[in-house]
Amino acid sequence: MPSWARASLVAWWVLAAALFWLAPAPPLAPLAAAEDEAIFQRQVDETVARTRRWQDSRGDLQIPWDAARGHLAIVIDDIGRELHYFDQLLALRFPLTFSIVPGGVFAVGAQLRLRGDRRRPREILLHLPSEPLDAGKMTAGPEAREQFLRLGASADELRAALRAALDRVPVAVGINNHMGSRLTADRAAMDALMPELRARGLFFLDSRTTAHSQGLAAADAAGVPALGRDVFLDHDPRPEAILAQLHQAAALAREAPTVVIAHPSQEVVEALRTELPRLHRDGIGVFPLREILARRGLDKVRE
Repeated sequence: MPSWARASLVAWWVLAAALFWLAPAPPLAPLAAAEDEAIFQRQVDETVARTRRWQDSRGDLQIPWDAARGHLAIVIDDIGRELHYFDQLLALRFPLTFSIVPGGVFAVGAQLRLRGDRRRPREILLHLPSEPLDAGKMTAGPEAREQFLRLGASADELRAALRAALDRVPVAVGINNHMGSRLTADRAAMDALMPELRARGLFFLDSRTTAHSQGLAAADAAGVPALGRDVFLDHDPRPEAILAQLHQAAALAREAPTVVIAHPSQEVVEALRTELPRLHRDGIGVFPLREILARRGLDKVRE
């Protein structure tokens, strides 16, 4: 580069640096006008007020774990076969758990509804069709739509059926058996399922449809978080029997976290609608199953 060009370049650099340092600072952003600030504050206040009104009228009624006098988890099975009772149960202001049958006509819609309101999160399980003692029950009524896990299947076939069911309830955080008195009593069958649950990070709720169930033992051996059902709310569907079972569950919940299973019906809806607010006032809280599992180190779930 010629000497005159180098000198010119240096001169330009000197001039540019001088202009940079001598240039005035950019103007400060104008302060928001007092009226704008007032409008923003009113919007914030209105949002807070609306949130409080919603929580007071529609939000879940909850009790902190350590403040509760008792701890209940309430699972509603057979979700996806009808909408009327499901809608009423979903409207209750308590964090119920909903277990969805994969072959239910409304299984997809129920999952969308359950996931639709993030202000009221609801736990979702897969209600896994499993072989009962009475084989005829697998083909009666709505059961004919389900693919049951059967005792005679190989371990690979059982896992494939489990994966197919989970594909239809992909939002499930755990599973519990639908029927299953024959299948769950077989340790090899339950052992075959647990690795799939462990790999997916799912937990197992034993519905305890038989006293001979091997589900909890298999889950424990495989390192799968698990717990068992304590009370069937509607084994006897009469309203007075359902209320008696709910009161029994509340009494048990004062001693240790208690898991209740029920099914959609008008009798169950009415029992929960009337009694859960009373239990809430008495300090009995309703909690998701996962919270009970997380607390097992402090409060031993009956098994």
